[in-house]
Amino acid sequence: MRHVSEQRNDRPAPSEYVHPDDVHRGRRPQFSPFMDPRLIEKGLQDGSLVKGELRINKRLRADAYVTSEALEHDIFINGSRNRNRALDGDIVAVRLLDADKAWESKKERMRRRKVERESVPADMEIENLEDEDDEEEDEDKDKPKYAGEVVGIIERSNHCFAGILLLERPQSGGNKANGDADKENAAPVESMESKLSQQRLAWFKPTDKRTPLIAIVAHHAPPELVAEDGKQTSIVSARITRWPIDALFPFGKIVRSLGPTGSIAAETVATLTDCDIIDASFPDQALKALPPTPWEIPAAEYKKRRDLRDTCIFTIDPSTAKDLDDAVHITPLGDGNFEVGVHIADVSYFVKRNTPLDTEARRRGTSTYLVERVIPMLPSLLCEQLCSLNPGVERLAFSVIWKMDSEGNVLDTWFGRSIIKSCAKLAYDDAQNVIEGKGLPEPVAIMDYPRKEVEDAITHLYKLSKCMRKRRFDGGALSINSVRLSIKLDDQGEPESVSIYQLKDANRLIEEFMLCANMSVAEKICTHYPQDAMLRRHSPPIERRLEEFLKQAEDLGFGMDGSTAGALQQSFSSIESEDVKQVLMVLAIKPMQRAKYFCTGALSEDKYMHYALNVPLYTHFTSPIRRYADIMVHRQLDSAIRNLGSHGYNTKSVARIAAECNRNRDNAKNAQDMNIQLYLAHYLAKLEQKEGRVIRQAVVVQVLKDAFDMLIPEYGIEKRIFSEDLPLVKRRFDPNDMALSLYWKKGVTPTADGHDVHDDDEEEDDDDDDKMDHKRKKSARRSSGGLYVEDEDLDEPDASRPVLRPEDIQNAPDEELDAATCMQKFKVFTKFDAVIQVNMEKSPPIINVYPVNPFQ
Repeated sequence: MRHVSEQRNDRPAPSEYVHPDDVHRGRRPQFSPFMDPRLIEKGLQDGSLVKGELRINKRLRADAYVTSEALEHDIFINGSRNRNRALDGDIVAVRLLDADKAWESKKERMRRRKVERESVPADMEIENLEDEDDEEEDEDKDKPKYAGEVVGIIERSNHCFAGILLLERPQSGGNKANGDADKENAAPVESMESKLSQQRLAWFKPTDKRTPLIAIVAHHAPPELVAEDGKQTSIVSARITRWPIDALFPFGKIVRSLGPTGSIAAETVATLTDCDIIDASFPDQALKALPPTPWEIPAAEYKKRRDLRDTCIFTIDPSTAKDLDDAVHITPLGDGNFEVGVHIADVSYFVKRNTPLDTEARRRGTSTYLVERVIPMLPSLLCEQLCSLNPGVERLAFSVIWKMDSEGNVLDTWFGRSIIKSCAKLAYDDAQNVIEGKGLPEPVAIMDYPRKEVEDAITHLYKLSKCMRKRRFDGGALSINSVRLSIKLDDQGEPESVSIYQLKDANRLIEEFMLCANMSVAEKICTHYPQDAMLRRHSPPIERRLEEFLKQAEDLGFGMDGSTAGALQQSFSSIESEDVKQVLMVLAIKPMQRAKYFCTGALSEDKYMHYALNVPLYTHFTSPIRRYADIMVHRQLDSAIRNLGSHGYNTKSVARIAAECNRNRDNAKNAQDMNIQLYLAHYLAKLEQKEGRVIRQAVVVQVLKDAFDMLIPEYGIEKRIFSEDLPLVKRRFDPNDMALSLYWKKGVTPTADGHDVHDDDEEEDDDDDDKMDHKRKKSARRSSGGLYVEDEDLDEPDASRPVLRPEDIQNAPDEELDAATCMQKFKVFTKFDAVIQVNMEKSPPIINVYPVNPFQ
């Protein structure tokens, strides 16, 4: 049983260890001292401490949570002092505290804030048709099972951040925060250099609001990069150098200028900085491991490998793909069965373990797909040439070949290294043409084989994939499609069109065989190496949030079964209205968790399960060009088929690499998301200049007592609209009807936050938990919406935001209006017009959305 401390001073006996940041300077400590790393290690072993990753709440930054493999539920960290200088994404050691006391402390903090601020404008009348004790009951709905305090930082996630450099601390009341003397009688100064000379500190304000202000020694602050009066003109990067125990904020230094605020180039670099993406040339030591060119397959490899050069193998990928890492083939066997093969680029042949190239690939972890380019995990010689399964050239591959019956059931499986020669590079649209009976488009080049043979192969693969997909979903799989935004650039690199990328049967064809390969490999390596196989799991939804979703669906008149993934899928399938189904999927995504890599020996078997796929074992084998996890799996599979007793890694090392892969993958997805959001903002800003107000149709996906969530299907924009931010006379919430009635001020046009759209209402960052003002909370809530973008990865359905296409809401009900009272009623599924407005003066640009006042 884990020990839970009743008091904060319940600590182990003092040791001689003192962390450099904990050296006292005669001031009152703001935090607890860091524990001796040796005691941390001992505590992790005996269970008195827990290790996990810290996540700071984007909406309420005083709250944080630690996710640990050792516990079923997250650990609540109440306030920045309990967070103890840890930053979002850090790997930390946590001592458990009494969860009831921690939660009561949070509730008291929230009550103090509520008293300190006005909850609504003074001229707005509120009418809530709900029980008076509802609010009290709601306070405990998010109550955590565990609470704790950070006692040590095991690993920092990032040391460099993007943001702006300010002369004074935001909302600090002038120079007092800098420790300066009163400057009222000081002679006026004109240059920024002179202003800096009057101060001890300047302040770096990170773009990511979860990162605290960073104090910069004033004479180290480049004057030309300091924002005048808080106006954002230049983006800079800064690094934290220390965070003393007696300082509310860390100290750091400016690393470099990233460029002007708002520019695509500078904002992209800022995103990569914040997401800790390596965007640099490969080190010379890593490049030395590459083979000399021109390169040919060594003669010895032809003797070791299965020769598939005479097999009709081809690739099916996005039309823009350059790194072709998977190919397929199918051969009728004459008895009604088929030989079906998935062939994956043999990257591990070139990337030998423990070499400088391997180290660099592991550091990067994954390729990052941006709108305008790809930041590769491997040098281009490997990505686009030697490993890429380009047509007409012989390539080394790692193959999984099955014998399947006419319904895609696996009868036999072969794993091994091979040599292939692809006969065609097909785009998804090319294969889709064949599926639709139109044949391959004329421009498609086919080498060595008749076009008819390739077309027949696609047809056979499609028929098997349909059976396999049906069987998967009949067996309990869950699919919630993700928003994938496609942006077309002009010759200057500016966005000229935006559309929702639609997945077609050709995409699903490839997905089925990639899934099958990943599952087959997972079973093979887990059977051979039960203690140190690299697998991928998907945890069930967060129970509390799932229950909330089921209650929401029930309130809307739709009974949903959330007992299993398959039951949830069947519930969705039973809904006839497509627009209703898609809106419910938007709500259902909130309880879902992201899939993670893990080492089998580090977890109990009951945690291996992949929830969405509903399979006991799963891994990633099919994309080694762009995922380091797949390279690891290739190495393990090679050792397994050679029947070696060890694959060269132990449980601890595999677990560590899995954690690194998880972190790198999350960082890449976040960078991709933010990059898409940047281009979307630029596109919408140009559209606004061209058309004037950009008005698009939106649909309500959730109604709260003082807000509603909406989605603009055309751009995949999801936002929460707060009634207090709109020009209203009053609002009325009916919990029985789950309806929010807004009574507009006639003729008043709303703008973002109910203020001028360029009003700098985010100019703050006092991270003292008890001083977070209402503006800060509104700003955090407003920016919590956005867009999630998935790269070209069809190997696994990842939990994100589902697609709601414009055509899906054509039959949704329009909003109810009452001209006499200027009332507009919002319910789930209600359609209404929304204005999109972009603030390009912010870094990064902010996409604001608000409903059109129908009573102009």
